Amino acid sequence: MSLTEQELRERIDEAPGDPAALRQLAQLVGRQRGRKDEAVALWLRYLDVAPGSEKAEALLALGRAQVEARRYDEAIETLTRCTAEDPRNLSGLELLGELLRHRGLFEEAVGVFKRAVELEPEAVQPRVALVSCFDALGRPAEAEAVLAQIRGMGTGDPAVLALVQELMRRRE
Repeated sequence: MSLTEQELRERIDEAPGDPAALRQLAQLVGRQRGRKDEAVALWLRYLDVAPGSEKAEALLALGRAQVEARRYDEAIETLTRCTAEDPRNLSGLELLGELLRHRGLFEEAVGVFKRAVELEPEAVQPRVALVSCFDALGRPAEAEAVLAQIRGMGTGDPAVLALVQELMRRRE
């Protein structure tokens, strides 16, 4: 059953530490334009009361909300905590790596993307990001090696082969 914002706020007024209500309200508010900072505040409140088994997912949700609110440095800190809490959180690793890459922190991004590749050896996206990072760092041999891995993964997959061709075109 989906509750309205008003119903969720009433539930939270009655029980300020209700994790389910806080999570639902943060999700609801986060889907609305112009309310991204409010969503961040709600995710922070949820994080304070989230069960221990849900801390990493709460941190990931907070990190995503911070990105949507354009609070990138905070998101990097949050996602670093998220991936420390749950080193197998592929979504957290990929988002953290992208933020680091966009901030120009290529060496740090390489480390994060390598962890993502170790975690999910068949994942193409972290490898594509590694090519970009290695190129930005002036390490073309490493970029070529990763590109060869991607090419090998794409045998028979037209989408991956098209991606490889596009990467090669961009690198020229």
